[in-house]
Amino acid sequence: MNTALNQTWAAHIEKWRLSGLSAKVFCEQEGLVYHQFGYWRQKFASANDAPHESKLVSVALVTPSHQTNELEILLPNGVVIRGIDAANVALVTSLVAAL
Repeated sequence: MNTALNQTWAAHIEKWRLSGLSAKVFCEQEGLVYHQFGYWRQKFASANDAPHESKLVSVALVTPSHQTNELEILLPNGVVIRGIDAANVALVTSLVAAL
């Protein structure tokens, strides 16, 4: 196996782990092919990685200073999804599941 190729992808995987970005966003920003990234990420998965890593994130309930019926999600990478209500909750659920 090509050691230089292994080292290159190992560096990409480590940079991604430290970035806090989703794999898809990281690949877009770095100009990497997503399915190749997925292959190498699996290849370098360590024994410390959970086989089925949870995508659950902690949630904090904050009482807004003004009355509203809308919800907001703050993702770990700093992205905020606002304006969630009964009319679009299915769309937001699909978006979060895709992350």
